[in-house]
Amino acid sequence: MHASISAADLLLTVAEPTRLRILNCLAAAPLFVSDLQVVLDLPQPTVSRHLQVLRRAELVADTPVAQFVLYRLRRASDSSGRLLGAILDALGQDERLRGERGRAAERSRSHTRARVQNEVPALPAERPRTR
Repeated sequence: MHASISAADLLLTVAEPTRLRILNCLAAAPLFVSDLQVVLDLPQPTVSRHLQVLRRAELVADTPVAQFVLYRLRRASDSSGRLLGAILDALGQDERLRGERGRAAERSRSHTRARVQNEVPALPAERPRTR
């Protein structure tokens, strides 16, 4: 985080339940908006609006990937970063949030598997048999 967010501002930002759920998912792995939509069962405009707030607070970072944007949690070592880490650690005690984090991790792994499969050279196609 460039300019550290105050503890009060951090708590106000994460107090909104949807933003807290988004941060919880991003604690598992970097995700696209579409991943967050599926995991959280929320419409794209809602997810995007909350991601914008989290970006402005410098709690998440975004990276363009082709025509999509990959969002990841920003990990800071300052007091705000440690406070966010403690909040995210505590979320592991909530069964529903733990389930969402697990689904988020699985979505991320499925992207990795798909990317690896797409990078594996295809086997040469069999030639049609002639009689």
